[in-house]
Amino acid sequence: MASGDAVVQVLDIMPPAATYATIDTRTGGSTPAETVIVWDFDDSTIEYLDIKCRLFGYGAETGLTFKVFWSAETATGGVCRWGAAIRAMPDDAEDVDVSHTYDFNDVDDTAPSASGELGYATITFTDGADMDALAEGEVFILRLRRNASHANDTMTGDAELWAIAGSET
Repeated sequence: MASGDAVVQVLDIMPPAATYATIDTRTGGSTPAETVIVWDFDDSTIEYLDIKCRLFGYGAETGLTFKVFWSAETATGGVCRWGAAIRAMPDDAEDVDVSHTYDFNDVDDTAPSASGELGYATITFTDGADMDALAEGEVFILRLRRNASHANDTMTGDAELWAIAGSET
């Protein structure tokens, strides 16, 4: 792969031990109706979701960009504040049983104009410490949150995570 072709492979989605987004479904309007699995992030409590990933094809030159694909359960306006942080799990070096401080990169994204429409929020990380020194081929935990207690988060109702994708910046 050439530099810039890196992808983030999602291996598993794992709710943390506390204050986590809950799994839900959104029913589509077709016949038969689609059933889309979403993760609901509350509008009054900071909630998290851990995503176990692997970095593949990374040239270690620029950084990573994550796209958060989401909708609003009921809102048609306001801002949702998304944050993401990386915990690298290098070979024989990081003990998951030991406490880790997650340093979040945040972005404010305006709610789509209808509650069934998708918003595409972008969160970027620069190479190095901003990515917890994540390197090619390593497994890592991407911790995603809705920072509902932040003043910029003005959207009422749940934010529904549909998917997340990552690539080299």
